[in-house]
Amino acid sequence: MITIPTLPPSGTFGAFKSQAPKEKPYLLYLVVATIIIILGTSYYFLFYTDISFSLQKPALKAATPLNEIEIKVTKLKELPFNVIDNQFYKSLRSYGAVPVVADLLGRQNPFIPY
Repeated sequence: MITIPTLPPSGTFGAFKSQAPKEKPYLLYLVVATIIIILGTSYYFLFYTDISFSLQKPALKAATPLNEIEIKVTKLKELPFNVIDNQFYKSLRSYGAVPVVADLLGRQNPFIPY
């Protein structure tokens, strides 16, 4: 008698098996990224030539001296309102219409063609 080996089913009905998705090593990526960040920041802070670590208080620059106007302003205790009551300011007049009304400029719809 002849034995015919049975093959696994192929075709449309029984051959498809859903493959389980492979788990990606997210923990490995996280550890590598953390190590790179730590090495980069330590290189920057330890070997960068323009940075120096000091526990002393930084020296502040001296203030620039005040000019004459600033000295006068600092001596003012309160704003003198008698300036507003001066006859010179009361004599000032405005010429023209107040409020100023702008004329119509341009087209109503600038997107339409000429």
